[in-house]
Amino acid sequence: MNYKDKIISEIAREECKKVSERVIKILQGMHKEMGSGDDTILKSVWEEICVQVQGEQSFTWEAYLECIREIVSDELKLCGVQIKQAIWLQTQEGIDWECDNEDEEATVAYFDDDMIEYLLNDYILTSAADWTSDTIERYLESNY
Repeated sequence: MNYKDKIISEIAREECKKVSERVIKILQGMHKEMGSGDDTILKSVWEEICVQVQGEQSFTWEAYLECIREIVSDELKLCGVQIKQAIWLQTQEGIDWECDNEDEEATVAYFDDDMIEYLLNDYILTSAADWTSDTIERYLESNY
């Protein structure tokens, strides 16, 4: 990896962290949309996502994924074009494009869906897999 790629990669990584932190904060503030019921010990949609990543997925899993995708999409709208290009170049599609386009004068396109899936899988769900709290631990112990 040359120095330009390292710089782009680091900028993208920092921006992805910022976007995923904002998404997690939004999910932590969501309470009414919870699928585990009114009597759950879980405090937020974020905790529900965490227990499903760490335990097993419920029948509402696809709805949670769609909710995350929508929030990520909204958050990406706040990023500038160069940031989106840098993030997209970290996706598998961006890596493939870069391999196919060695012309340094080429305009880097970017595709929101690719970035959304990248952030979802490589940042948000990865964070959910490692996230812990007393309520998450108690829920997992009593249900799995």
